[in-house]
Amino acid sequence: MIYRKQPLNSPEWDPPAPSTVYIKIKNIPYETFKIRLNEGLVTTELEQIRYRLERRIYCCGICSKHVNGYCVIRNRKVKPEWICKAFMPKEEFIYLDVRPGSEESPDFRYLSETRLWKNRPEDETPGESCQERTESLYEEGVALYRQGRLRLALEAFDTILSENPRHFPALFHKGNTLLKLKRYEEALETFERASLINPNHPGLWTNKGFVFLKLERFRQALDAFEKSILLNPVQKNALEGKDAVLARMRQCEEELRESEKALEKNPEDAGIWFEKGKLHLKLGELEKSGEAFEKALEEKPGNAEAWHLRGKVLFETGSEKAALHAFEKATRQKPDFPDAWYEKGRVFLKLDNPKGAENAFKIAAALWESKGAKAKAETARTKAKSLALG
Repeated sequence: MIYRKQPLNSPEWDPPAPSTVYIKIKNIPYETFKIRLNEGLVTTELEQIRYRLERRIYCCGICSKHVNGYCVIRNRKVKPEWICKAFMPKEEFIYLDVRPGSEESPDFRYLSETRLWKNRPEDETPGESCQERTESLYEEGVALYRQGRLRLALEAFDTILSENPRHFPALFHKGNTLLKLKRYEEALETFERASLINPNHPGLWTNKGFVFLKLERFRQALDAFEKSILLNPVQKNALEGKDAVLARMRQCEEELRESEKALEKNPEDAGIWFEKGKLHLKLGELEKSGEAFEKALEEKPGNAEAWHLRGKVLFETGSEKAALHAFEKATRQKPDFPDAWYEKGRVFLKLDNPKGAENAFKIAAALWESKGAKAKAETARTKAKSLALG
């Protein structure tokens, strides 16, 4: 579609304000909109609505009041590139990227089921049975995924990836499957592998954002959602994910202010320092988090959870040996601490000690299993098996 410039005073192009469109889409009263606006909860979506209006994406052609070339509000024939104050987009065009010139405008939903496999060109030489088998298995995996038969879907995607580790659609759907199975660490690793192949896939960044949100790594979640929105500005779930993570971050910041007040009264309280460290960690403030955990351990060196989280901070900042020491402290204080055993396994892998990693993952799997944390147990067990086989 070609969008022509209209005179500023033309009745053929008389768009509503972005706020008016937002209120119609959300079906909320004006007072509710004002409250959300004052709290900073609508800024991103308003920007996207303005983007669509300015670039003539929103127009009569996709208005819910435009039927067979007529406007049912004005009871007159209108051209699809016009617009008036009564504009309200059809539901399917509220969030889709329908910018002109975009050949592929999939709805990058959270856990998108968008078909990613590209069919072979018609002029391609027939008889390539390997590719045909891969395509058939991929379609089977997607069908199983949609049916909720997640473990079978995972097997299908893993079979594809064993033959072609760079098969992006299989990696993308494997990550989605793991996310639905609540195996968040594996999902994140899978999405990271996928991003090395296609770093500009908006749906991938959206789903990474939700994994980080589940792992309470709010700063990284925010970065992922913002990257997704930058790549494809018209996405419902990325926008909502960003709003959700911003709300969680504001809550953390408020709790941090409360902890600062509490420390003014009792600066040696190990419990307050420990909670402060956790809040900084969620916000991605690793240096402040490490300092808080160190202070908590000075006052209470037997806190296994503090050793564990301090180890995570050290590992994230590249101090693997110091991190291993912290995790060992945690498991000595609390031998049935699966999270610390799992992190020990990750450090052993980084330090090129696969046998130590395999043993740590096995212990973590057994402990999680005994505690009923089946998804986490499966993650650790899968890592142990892969090390045993390789």
